[in-house]
Amino acid sequence: MASCFACHSSGAAGAPKVGPGNADAWTARLEKGMDQVVTNAIAGINNMPPKGLCFTCNDDDIKALVQYMIDSSK
Repeated sequence: MASCFACHSSGAAGAPKVGPGNADAWTARLEKGMDQVVTNAIAGINNMPPKGLCFTCNDDDIKALVQYMIDSSK
């Protein structure tokens, strides 16, 4: 989780911020569907490297982390 929050806690490199009140940061991404958001997190997109550089995370870990970040941002 630490590798996710390196960028998502501050919005570094255009990452959507995580935390209460940041739901709007995720809205456009979620319009593409949760599966696409997870696929992008796994493969990397724009400035985000694959799996956010979490070398020990498997795909299920990434899916759970994405869901956690979205839920935490409502």
